[in-house]
Formats: sequence, structure tokens, C-alpha cells
Amino acid sequence: MKIRHQFNYEETKCEGKFFDQTTVHTVPDQTMSIRTLLDRHSRGLPLGASTKQGEYFDTEVPHFDDLTDVLKYKKNLKNKEKELTSSIKKEKKLQQEKASAKAEPKKPDIKSE
Repeated sequence: MKIRHQFNYEETKCEGKFFDQTTVHTVPDQTMSIRTLLDRHSRGLPLGASTKQGEYFDTEVPHFDDLTDVLKYKKNLKNKEKELTSSIKKEKKLQQEKASAKAEPKKPDIKSE
């Protein structure tokens, strides 16, 4: 393996992205004063810029003080996973049974006289 340093450095050419200085991506006349921005923010009005909403979930992120707590939490999660997968399998089985019951054509009753 060759070590590269200041005396044996060979410049390699790599193509980069060319930025055109003539194109402008800003929209004219969208300037607002700080007072206007704060007023709109406090009233809940849109600011004219794209806003991104965060995703918040109901599950709380646990804080562990000890490694044994981590192992207990992992064990509990594994048990929950097993319970949920078994309930999902049961529901899928019931759905398949219902679908197969609907798919079977009814046989007409033939009475011989």
C-alpha cells in the first residue's frame, strides 16, 4: 500500500457539478419584515414558505440506567412481538376461511320424486 503525502500526490480529475450563475431560483417580492413574520407565526398563519410537520408517535422512548433494564425491555419487546404475530396469523387465517366460504358455490338441492 502506497502512502500518499505532499511530495507524491497526484491530482486526479473528477467531474463536478457546474453551477450556472445566471439562473435565479428566488421568487421576487416575497420579502417580509421580522414584525410581519412574528405576527403571522403567533397567529398561526402560513409564512409563505414550505413547512415540514414532524411525526410524533405515542410510544415513549425509554431511558435505561442499567444494562439489566435493557435486557428486561428487550425481553418484553420480544414477548409483545410474539403475541402480535400470533394474533396477526389468527386474523389472516380467519379472513382466508371467510374468503374460501364465500368462494364455494352453493349446491342446488335436487329432490328425487
